[in-house]
Amino acid sequence: MDFERNESLSEGNISSILEELTEYIDKSSRVPLTGKVMVDGNYILEIVDKINAKLPEEMKQAKQVLDQSDKILESIEAQGKRVLEEARAEAERIVQETEIVKMAQQEAEKIMQEATQYGENLVNKYNEQANQMIDDAEAYVDSLLTHLENNFDKVTQALKATREDFERNHQGE
Repeated sequence: MDFERNESLSEGNISSILEELTEYIDKSSRVPLTGKVMVDGNYILEIVDKINAKLPEEMKQAKQVLDQSDKILESIEAQGKRVLEEARAEAERIVQETEIVKMAQQEAEKIMQEATQYGENLVNKYNEQANQMIDDAEAYVDSLLTHLENNFDKVTQALKATREDFERNHQGE
């Protein structure tokens, strides 16, 4: 079978050229009882030459794609490292802020405890002073009352004595 030669083979890529070759072989005449196919050797060699001619071009394209993917990977890795470093720095900042807040809370609690203790000590001191002043005032009032009572007793005795004298002096009249 004569297969029409396709002049567009030079335009296609290796994959299309191989498809063309497969189609050519499928449509070629079969040798009975052998399972072999009769082909135009020159045409097959022409196709192989075209594949060989296209191979460096496609290899070059594949290398460009590979180089581009390497650059993209490098860019992604660099960006990933940068993002990771930023995340680590942010995490460290947050940890430090958390530690600062924790330290500030501990310091505030300590100050509150000290202030509470100082206030309680002050209240206790002034309560003791107030109690002492009350005790002193009560003792003073008690001493005044005792003094007044003694004076009243003396005045009462003097009045009784004066009355008795008066009554004695007026009885006989």
